[in-house]
Amino acid sequence: MEMENLRSVLDWDNCKECGECLVNCRYMNLSRQDAIDEIKKINKRDLASSKVLKKCISCYACDAFCPNGAHPYERIHYNWDYRYKIKGLPMRASYLMPSRQPNFRENLPFSPKEKALHKKWASDVPPAKVVLYPGCNLLSMPRLAEGAIFERLPVWGRWDLCCGEMYFRMGLLEPTARIAEKLTEFYKDKNLDEMVFICPAGYNMFTNVLPKQFGAKFPFKTTFFTDWFLNELDKGTFTIKHKLNKSVVMHDSCHARVLGDEFMDKQRILLKQLGVTIHETPKNKKHGLCCGVAAGTNRYSVFDLSIAGIKEIFTLDRASGDDIVAYCTGCLLTLSCFRLLNPFGKRLVHPLEYVREAIGEKVTRTNQKKAFWALLGIMTHALPAYLNPKRFYV
Repeated sequence: MEMENLRSVLDWDNCKECGECLVNCRYMNLSRQDAIDEIKKINKRDLASSKVLKKCISCYACDAFCPNGAHPYERIHYNWDYRYKIKGLPMRASYLMPSRQPNFRENLPFSPKEKALHKKWASDVPPAKVVLYPGCNLLSMPRLAEGAIFERLPVWGRWDLCCGEMYFRMGLLEPTARIAEKLTEFYKDKNLDEMVFICPAGYNMFTNVLPKQFGAKFPFKTTFFTDWFLNELDKGTFTIKHKLNKSVVMHDSCHARVLGDEFMDKQRILLKQLGVTIHETPKNKKHGLCCGVAAGTNRYSVFDLSIAGIKEIFTLDRASGDDIVAYCTGCLLTLSCFRLLNPFGKRLVHPLEYVREAIGEKVTRTNQKKAFWALLGIMTHALPAYLNPKRFYV
């Protein structure tokens, strides 16, 4: 299957082969000439000699660096898709796939309260015309979405309505296209005006990737939670009962980088309204580091993932601030796994926790507990599969 929508995004004339996308990469350490040579190899589908195609950690930042809108990240994916069609995936990747059973999210232990939330959110009919899409990561930590906010903004979604982000990050274009078709079909007749997202990954997939690159059609407006909540504050629906007097360092997600500076700044604006003092790492926003999870999507390696994640958690721990704010639920869960290696480092917090505290609610925190069980599951299921020579297709 040729991905015609993606081919139109990858208009080859848009790429001037200037190397700007790759010379800025914090992981490849390329000179300008090496970066130019690499983008030429990527455009020629030179899988054999391209360093980037072999070692890229899929952090997405190259799209943010490209001055011509040439989608270097998707060009890398086009090559990975070709490799996947020929070779398939190694069995060690199976436990990380959202469509496989078991997988590292759905296999987590859930309390009766959490199971009740899953059941409540899983109806075929939307409970309101404006709903919150949970995505896989909020489904993994459902107690984040309790309280008065979610009486006003009911959560609606379930495991099988995955946005396909994992497939997209791995360059699995046909599985991503099938997700686009499935979601288009599911939502086409739903009485829904607006879908709000708590995770930048899901927001970017529904807003940009699935419609623009894979032809999905969604009959509703997409909004990120921060914009929705700031608007509700302006309307007086919610009030800040007390300022938090917190000090934090920010972690920006991969999808946030391509959503742009305005998107990343908005997360900081919300925190400042809550009384939070914000610190930054030496290189931040589009120059920031990945939480680590994307690093495993090229060579399907837990070790690649671990190296990248440990690098970022140590960078955040060395920065100023008492807490680490991760406004991507996927980053929160991933960084929480690496926090287990140093439990005395900074506390990892999602902005939603601060929001709920500021409006007077008590928050049940589960990210570290979920991270422990996720890591244990990966060690139990994925690591032994390194010895399995079989391969599979999604």
